[in-house]
Amino acid sequence: MNFLSWGLFGLLGGTFIAGSLIPFPSEALVIGAFEIGYEFWPVLIVATIGNFLGGLTNYWIGFKSNSVGLKKRFKLNDEKIAKWEKRLSKWGVWLGLLSWVPFVGDPMVGVLGFFKVRLLPLSVMMLIGKFGRYFLLLWMFVGVGG
Repeated sequence: MNFLSWGLFGLLGGTFIAGSLIPFPSEALVIGAFEIGYEFWPVLIVATIGNFLGGLTNYWIGFKSNSVGLKKRFKLNDEKIAKWEKRLSKWGVWLGLLSWVPFVGDPMVGVLGFFKVRLLPLSVMMLIGKFGRYFLLLWMFVGVGG
C-alpha cells in the first residue's frame, strides 16, 4: 500500500500505524513525504500527530486491559503490581520521552496505560519525544541529503 499517494493523510495514517503496536517504518514515510515535495514543518507536524495518536491508542489498550487475565499470564501478584504502580506513578511520566524508541516504546506506553500513569503529563512527554525524533530525522536528512 502506498501511503504517500494519499498525501499528508497517508502520512498521518502511516505514522499512526507506526505509533501503535504494529511495527511499521515511519521514517521512510516521513523522508518520502519530504522528498515528494511536502514542506519540512507540515511533514513534521503531521508525522508527530499521527505517531502520538498511535501511542495514545497503546495507552488506551493498556488502560482497558483485563488485569485478572494479565496477572495470571505473567504470574503477577498484587504486591508486585503495587510496587510497580508506586514506581511508575513517580517516574512513569518521564518514560513518555522514550515512547518513540522502536520495538520498546510502543509496548511500554501500553504498560504505562495498564498501570494508569497520569495521561496528561505522559502525553506531553510523548509529544516531546515523538516531535524530537522526527525533527532530528528531517533535520539530518535536509542537512545531509538536501
